[in-house]
Amino acid sequence: MEFIVSIAILQLGLLLFIAAALLLYLICRIPSDEDHGRSGSSPGSGKTVLVTSCDCAIGLQLAFHLANSGFRVFAGLKTASDAGCPEDSVPAKAIRAWQKYRESEQELGNITVIHLDVTREDLLYESVDVIRAHLPAGQDGIWAVVCTNGITFRGSLAQQEISHWDTILKTNIVGVLRTARTFQNLLKNSGGRILTIGTSDNMGGGLVAYAASRYGVEGASDALRQELSPFGIKVVTINPVGIMPELLFAQPKFIKNPETDDVCITINGLLNYQPRVLTERALDILDIALIAKEPKSHYKLKCTYKWWHRLPLMSYI
Repeated sequence: MEFIVSIAILQLGLLLFIAAALLLYLICRIPSDEDHGRSGSSPGSGKTVLVTSCDCAIGLQLAFHLANSGFRVFAGLKTASDAGCPEDSVPAKAIRAWQKYRESEQELGNITVIHLDVTREDLLYESVDVIRAHLPAGQDGIWAVVCTNGITFRGSLAQQEISHWDTILKTNIVGVLRTARTFQNLLKNSGGRILTIGTSDNMGGGLVAYAASRYGVEGASDALRQELSPFGIKVVTINPVGIMPELLFAQPKFIKNPETDDVCITINGLLNYQPRVLTERALDILDIALIAKEPKSHYKLKCTYKWWHRLPLMSYI
């Protein structure tokens, strides 16, 4: 009799285990609030986006990611020399390799390089004309402007030159304000949005001027959000959590084969470079910030996990 009872208890336990596993599986299938902002497998769907500076790591990575996701990307470069020029920067050469590869692909998404420096008013207004000239017939607006322009200097305040502060503030804060004003009309026409880079955590010491500039960008973004809202323009602040500023705005470098000193090539025939600063999860969050109908005012570019993802049980479902 006791043996039969033990078997019954064991069977009941197994049934409860299976029921719990099934319940957790169904919970994982429920879309999160962020997932509601998605629209199809190709987020871009031909939407036009400007990335203000692809001279830095975050800008170049975003340009490739957005183009691969179906966006029409205008990539701002401070030096935009003729194709094949030996003085071309690493980003320019990498983009050209991507463009050559993309010619054989029948997919949405492309990258157009434009000469752009957010500290120069003339280049900003010239870039508006260039973008308008490349827009499809009947279209006079762009979906988003992603402000990736940024400079950082690390060191104690007493040892830094005042010219460093001026450069940081001119590029990081005033550059965002110049960009917002210049592209305001193109964003009005499409009900577009501006993405800015705000503060981050654990920046470390020696970044007083840089931190001031990022808090300035965050405050300016909050004010712009109110000012531009009546025109249908959304302003979204991205907070890169856990990424050192030097990496975000580092100049990309090619990865070379130590034996031949040749640039390494990816499986798709593209020039391999580093650093790539955003994780896949961070890029997913950025996609949401770009395509959500009603985006949040702030997004953290941090890989977070739901509580059930931590359970070892999930690896067996």
